[in-house]
Amino acid sequence: MTNTTKFHSTDMSALSAYDDYLVPRLFEPWADKLLEQVKLKPGDIVLDIATGPGTVARAAASKVGPNGHVFAIDHSKPMLDIAKAKPAPACAARIEYLLSPAVPLPGSSGIFDAVLCEQGLQFFPDRQAALSEMRRVLKPDGRAGIAVWAGLERNRIFAAYHAALLATGSRELADLMATPFGWPDGAALKRAAEDAGFRRVQLLTLSLPILFEGGADQAIRAFSATPVWPGIAALCPEVQAAFFACVREEMAALQISGNIVAEMVSNVIIAEP
Repeated sequence: MTNTTKFHSTDMSALSAYDDYLVPRLFEPWADKLLEQVKLKPGDIVLDIATGPGTVARAAASKVGPNGHVFAIDHSKPMLDIAKAKPAPACAARIEYLLSPAVPLPGSSGIFDAVLCEQGLQFFPDRQAALSEMRRVLKPDGRAGIAVWAGLERNRIFAAYHAALLATGSRELADLMATPFGWPDGAALKRAAEDAGFRRVQLLTLSLPILFEGGADQAIRAFSATPVWPGIAALCPEVQAAFFACVREEMAALQISGNIVAEMVSNVIIAEP
């Protein structure tokens, strides 16, 4: 997380759009999916890395209950401010939000029962160091749950945005859109975890649908949650109009009864220190 930007803008309107459009339709379902695999226990002490608006942290707090404790870190103070402003989940662990990089992680060695990282590792400038830090802070019987998107072509909503950017000549913006999907090889992710010293590393490739019930208009509004949006907003009106027309064309193949529906695919690592 240090010296990098996770896949969201620091503009407050974009952060609000991220929380409104992508969190409930994308990140909350995937948080639940990740926690299904990690199998948190009541009373666990958990570290959530790259917490963003606290999506995984809040789900984990409900899982471990009032006798547990969740520490949630991010390098973005605006995102942490959004997370802190949300009401605490009922009958849940206390969540402590900390402004921190992924390298080094806060805390002594061997203090967490679980370390979680949903869609953050691919953005870290030193992935191996980040994985080593995750292993360091885990208890000997702890477990890590790490999710990284599979290839862009397997995540068709974002592939549609990407194709529209290319079609309107926005190569630099298209490259930025592809950034979250830049580590598509699950086997390489597994090897990286093993190289960091993790054992019993299990690789899962999981999928969930993403649904925009408001159709193409809502999918376009969701695009404003990405860091690509300011680049589009800065273009002349004619190019913007061409881009949005291309998005609608790309989304047509994903339309079902007025909804936009597509699979999202992620590689998930479950490992022990």
